[in-house]
Amino acid sequence: MKLSEYIVKLRIATRSATMCENVSGKNKNTLSLKTKILFLLRNKPLSPSDFMSILQLSKTNLAILMKSMVEEDLVIKTRNNADKREITYKITDAGIKYLDERLEIIESCAKTLGEDYDSAIQKLREALSVLEFII
Repeated sequence: MKLSEYIVKLRIATRSATMCENVSGKNKNTLSLKTKILFLLRNKPLSPSDFMSILQLSKTNLAILMKSMVEEDLVIKTRNNADKREITYKITDAGIKYLDERLEIIESCAKTLGEDYDSAIQKLREALSVLEFII
């Protein structure tokens, strides 16, 4: 199998592996776009262009999502004092709590692997190190 085929299979498998929440009797993807944004913000503030580049989002979709995340107090929007056009987003304490809750839900699902849990971590670590050229 080619690397491209493994990447597609990995993308499909990770989506299935994160369908961990049950809402009204239906599985819900715990790894939403909101969760991905908060995950990226956990380590440093980012600009809209950073998100558009990393997550391949359109400016309009990002603006709508970030507006709602600001309203939910998950992130704060700041403008550069020298250049008011320059915007960055930072995660709030509520955003960290929301992210930690989502990650714990995924972790709980993953722990059902039992003995294979540690092996899965190692294999995913290795796969990520190969695929980091994409980031």
